[in-house]
Amino acid sequence: MNILDIIIKKKNKKELTYEELFMAFNGYHKGEVKDYQMSSLLMAITINGMTLNETLSLTDIFIKSGNAYQFNKKVSDKHSTGGVGDSTTFIVAPIVASMNIPMAKMSGRSLGYTGGTIDKLESIPGYKTVLSEEEFYNQIDKIGLAVCSQSEMLVPLDKIIYALRDVSGTTESIPLIACSIMSKKIASGASYIVIDIKVGSGALIKTREEADLFASWVISIGNHYNKKVKTIITSMDEPLSSSIGNALEILEAIEVLKGKNNRLKEVSIEIASHIVSMAKGISVDDAKILSNNALKKGSAYKMFEKWITTQGGNLNAIKISNKVFSLKSNVTGMIKSISAINCAKLSLKLGAGKINKDDIIDHSVGIKLLHQVGDKINKDDILAEIYVKDFNLNLTEEDLKLFVIN
Repeated sequence: MNILDIIIKKKNKKELTYEELFMAFNGYHKGEVKDYQMSSLLMAITINGMTLNETLSLTDIFIKSGNAYQFNKKVSDKHSTGGVGDSTTFIVAPIVASMNIPMAKMSGRSLGYTGGTIDKLESIPGYKTVLSEEEFYNQIDKIGLAVCSQSEMLVPLDKIIYALRDVSGTTESIPLIACSIMSKKIASGASYIVIDIKVGSGALIKTREEADLFASWVISIGNHYNKKVKTIITSMDEPLSSSIGNALEILEAIEVLKGKNNRLKEVSIEIASHIVSMAKGISVDDAKILSNNALKKGSAYKMFEKWITTQGGNLNAIKISNKVFSLKSNVTGMIKSISAINCAKLSLKLGAGKINKDDIIDHSVGIKLLHQVGDKINKDDILAEIYVKDFNLNLTEEDLKLFVIN
C-alpha cells in the first residue's frame, strides 16, 4: 500500500479503509506525503465523494492527531459552513454567554473567497487570537466565552488540510467539510453544537439536496460521539449582511448587537435559540424570546465588550480604509437580486481573502451594500461603497456586477 495506490483507488470511486486513510493523511501530517499528492487525493474525494464510514474514519483520524479539551461544565459551540457577510459568531456567542451558557469556540481562517472568523477578529487591534490551553479554560471559567484560533494540538491534521483545501480547489467537498467541522467541535469539548449550513451560489454547499445530506452526516457524526447536534439551513444566494470584509463585518455585528434589525440578526437569533433550547431544555420558541431579550436589554452587547476586552481587543481602534469609491446605478428600476458570489469575488480581489496560503489579508477593505432586494433605485443612486487599499486597483465592469436591477 502506498499513496499512489490510495489516490488511484479513490479516483476509481472505491471506498478507502481506515488504514488507507490513516496512511495518507497521517503521512501528509508527517511530511511523508507531499502537497501535490495530497492535493490529488483531496480532488479525487471532492469529485467522487466519500461514504459515511469513510467520513467517520477520517473524522476519528483528525481527532486523534492531537489533544481533546475537557471542561468541568457543559459548553456550547456553533459553526457556519461558509458564506458571504457571515458574522453570526460575533452576535450568537455573546447572546448565549449572556444567559450563562458557556461558549468555547475555536475558529478557522480564510477558506475560499472571504476571511474566516479569526481573520475578522484580527481586525480588532490587540485581540489575542492565540490562547494557551490554560488561558482558554480560565477564560471560560471567568466570563463563559472565548473564541480563539485552533490550538497547535487541537486537530492539527485538520489545520494543515484546511489550508491546502483553501488553495487547491477542494473547499466544496461535503465529506471534507463534515470531517473538518465535526472533528474540531468534538475535540474542543462542546456538548451542544449548532451547525448553520449555508446553501446557494455564495456558499460552499450549492444545493438543498447537498445541504440535507450534509445535515444528516454531521448529526450522525455527533451521535457517534454522543454529542447533541442541531442543524439549520440558511440561503446564501445573497450576502447575509450588508457588509463584506473583515473589519466591516465586525462593525456590522456591533450594529446588530446595539439594535439593528436585518437578516443577519434573524439568522443569529435562529442559531442562538437552538443552542439555548438544548442547554436549558426549553422549546426553540421560548429560547427565541430569551435571545431577543438579550439583545433588547443590552446584556448581549455587554458580554461582547467583556469578551473582546478580556482577550485584549480595542474596539475603538478598529480601522477601515479611508479610500472609498461609490458604485452607482446606471439605470432606474428595482433591485431584483444581489449576487453573493460576485460580492465574494470582489472582496477577494480587494484583498479581504486569500488566493495563496501565504497571502496576507487586508482587514480594512471590503464592500458596504447600501440597498437590499426590493428597493427602488434611480439612475446614479449609490448602490454600494467599495473600500480599497489603492484607488489604482484595476476593477472591471464585471468585477462590479453585484446587483441585478430591472
